[in-house]
Amino acid sequence: MSTSVPAGARPGVVTAAYVLWLVAAILLVLVALLTLTAPVDQLRSALESQGNSAADIDSYLSFVRVIGVVCAVLGLTLGFLAGPVRAGHAMVRRILVALSGFAALVLVFGVLAVGAFQELLAIALVLLAACMLVYRPPARRWFHGD
Repeated sequence: MSTSVPAGARPGVVTAAYVLWLVAAILLVLVALLTLTAPVDQLRSALESQGNSAADIDSYLSFVRVIGVVCAVLGLTLGFLAGPVRAGHAMVRRILVALSGFAALVLVFGVLAVGAFQELLAIALVLLAACMLVYRPPARRWFHGD
């Protein structure tokens, strides 16, 4: 049984990477919706009951909002760029891999800075897995037209 891909057929690893990028994009948009619609009054009262100062609470809530906006922008951009990669555009593949690596770094550093939102690490792993899949040998041959 041959493991080569017929000429012109999209390799399965490209489709798998596409699905992973879409999953990551959807999860990032969901995280954005959760952080941007979080009940600020309840968060503020919970943080005040722990003895935090008003300035600390304001900076934390602002950081949560920034995380939401960044996740929304990253999720929408990743979702938008995943389609052309699935269609075989090699330049968009490089852009999407670079953006995914940047997004994974931002997510990891965001988790390390806040000490919360550990769920974002799973999204970073999904992004890195998609990047690895799209550069596997069958995908590489397909993008270069060999």
